Amino acid sequence: MLGTSTAAIHTGIHTEVIRIEADVSSGFPRFSIVGLPDSAVRESKLRIRSAFRNSGMQFPQGRITVNLTPANFRKRGSGLDLAIAIAILRASHQVPADDGTTAFLAELQLSGALASIESAVGLALRLGSGDTKHLFLADTQVVPNELASLIHIISCSRLDEVVKLLAHGRFDPATAPRAPSPPCDLTGVKSTWHAIDSILGRDAEKRLLAISAAGRHHLLLVGPPGIGKTLLASHLVDFLPDLDEKSALAVFARNETADSPNAITFRPPIRAPHHSLTLAGMIGGGSPPQPGEVTLAHDGVLLLDELFEFNRTALDALREPLVDHVVHLTRGGRSATLPADFLLVATANPCPCGLRGYGDCRCLESDVRRYWARCSGPLLDRIDLMIYLDRQDFAKQSQISTTSGRELVDQVKQARTILNRVRSQRTRHDTLPMRFMTQSAKKLFERIGRSIVTSERSRHQLLSVSQTIAALAERDTIDLQDLEEAIQLRSHPGKGSV
Repeated sequence: MLGTSTAAIHTGIHTEVIRIEADVSSGFPRFSIVGLPDSAVRESKLRIRSAFRNSGMQFPQGRITVNLTPANFRKRGSGLDLAIAIAILRASHQVPADDGTTAFLAELQLSGALASIESAVGLALRLGSGDTKHLFLADTQVVPNELASLIHIISCSRLDEVVKLLAHGRFDPATAPRAPSPPCDLTGVKSTWHAIDSILGRDAEKRLLAISAAGRHHLLLVGPPGIGKTLLASHLVDFLPDLDEKSALAVFARNETADSPNAITFRPPIRAPHHSLTLAGMIGGGSPPQPGEVTLAHDGVLLLDELFEFNRTALDALREPLVDHVVHLTRGGRSATLPADFLLVATANPCPCGLRGYGDCRCLESDVRRYWARCSGPLLDRIDLMIYLDRQDFAKQSQISTTSGRELVDQVKQARTILNRVRSQRTRHDTLPMRFMTQSAKKLFERIGRSIVTSERSRHQLLSVSQTIAALAERDTIDLQDLEEAIQLRSHPGKGSV
């Protein structure tokens, strides 16, 4: 007889739903698992036998064959134990047949108790996006309460408890046991302006961060050591709006594979990797393959402190994600597309000693050129905002900002609404949305287009930044002052503005 069940596994760069088939037939007793199982899956045969016996259930006599489909890639981990056991029970008529709406994710102990597995939230999200309505987990498995809106979680402590619930055939969400949930990190949710107010003074820099956050413009801050580049860059995430429930779960699931988080947060993620980061660490890969920093920063901020200290190969790999917002990986003969829609904020010194233009710099011109050559021109061209920070004396730094953090966050939120409305009005023929500009702004744009702006990308970036500045002023149309401010915020080293 044939029994089936459903589970899911991580293949490294993405998640796969696994359909398990178990066939019990007469013949010499033998237990075989096919479908490219690894050693942990093959060892489940011993765990399942003992779990049956210690749970008071009869292990079928005869030839047992378990097939893991699709069978064209390696199945890793012990999270398939419970699903394999249920498929065998269904094949031997100890449990009702599969209705296709229930999945199982748990490891079996020899006593028949269920043990938690790694990265269960990501697997649950993948199952919930399909036909699965109910998911059995170990009662020790910690999952966020927000997951219940996507899939019904049922927690059990032992195999025989799962069998009783399946034999009953009904899973009432009001009475079925639930898995424990981690604490919900609500610090900063709907109150990020408190963090912004911790920056004393620096109104111009805060406005720069608001422009970057409102229009999702990538930002490079240049200045000498100790001027506050890293502090400002780390606060960019505070200007971004809260994530919705589904996005927060997706961030939690991605971080499971890398950081093993113990709390869910509705704030956008911020990733600040060390400059020794490799190419695989940046875009994903390794053995087994794992998502890179660009994917872990999806829906949030990727902070690259001391940009020119990073490996140039790793930096050049950012060029496609900055434009396409996805990463295409091929590992082990299989391809995957990972999300990479992040906001890049980077910091850099103006020269190797860090004092060029700010103090007594002793660097040679050749040294400065080699220093900036560590980052390729095409990558710098993809950064919308590039600004040299000014030193401020202690009196200015200590003064209270004229605009509070709450006002800035509200301005960013309103600007995003205006930008979404303007972008929805564009057509595919609006390669350069000139119809959203006043006549004076058009004249200036045409004049600088003949003398300063040299590429199509620069034109789009300049207009996009100008549109964001106008939106922060609650206007749909780009005015002359918006364009002039956008020009000042694109100070490319060695090239002047824009």
